[in-house]
Amino acid sequence: MVIMKRFTIQQLQDHERNGGRPVLIAVGGKVYDVSSSQRWTAGVHMKRHHAWADLTNDIKAAPHGMDVLDRFPLIGTVEELPQKQFTGFRSRVELWLEGHPFFRRHPHPAIVHFPLGLLLTAPLLAALAYFFNSAATEWASFCCLVLGVATVPMAIATGYVTWWLNYEFAPSALILRKRFLGWIALFLGVALILIRASLMWDPFSHTLGQRLGYFFGLALLSLITAYIGYLGGKLTFPYD
Repeated sequence: MVIMKRFTIQQLQDHERNGGRPVLIAVGGKVYDVSSSQRWTAGVHMKRHHAWADLTNDIKAAPHGMDVLDRFPLIGTVEELPQKQFTGFRSRVELWLEGHPFFRRHPHPAIVHFPLGLLLTAPLLAALAYFFNSAATEWASFCCLVLGVATVPMAIATGYVTWWLNYEFAPSALILRKRFLGWIALFLGVALILIRASLMWDPFSHTLGQRLGYFFGLALLSLITAYIGYLGGKLTFPYD
């Protein structure tokens, strides 16, 4: 019979101060030894979650379930920290999220793939259209632009919600940069749609300079979108 040790949060933190071994985490009132995991080698998982602490709320928003902890030895229990209390509308949101934890973090990462894919594809199709003189391919590029820009407001909105739920609007250089570039991408995308729809309805009837100007606008939008995706990746999977 394995005897479970009773920890306090202070005792867990003492392990960190005394060399950081073993690497312990507390989840749901239980203490696990995750020293054997390469993802916890330095006591920090994904550069976001620190060991020797209560990670109950963190794991609720993780891309994996509680079952991942079954791989590690259960060595004791811990006095759970009192949960932060919310009032009003936020308390109702938190109550709903208790039953639907997926929506705490994942809607934004899922939705941003639509503008990413569509706006990265638009300049590639435009380049092929101009190279092969294909009106159908150019139209496909324009459709990607329209659909991609149409999904940007949803990506921005879910980004704000995720920022509120998980960080309570705490300032972060990465998040602030993403927010600023998201609005730039939206305004640039709308401008390109208006230019293409009103001034260049038949792109092949315009001069090479005009077509190149429009194409470079698409390329710039694509680069901004790609960089936003890169920043999001650093937030979600901060390996370095």
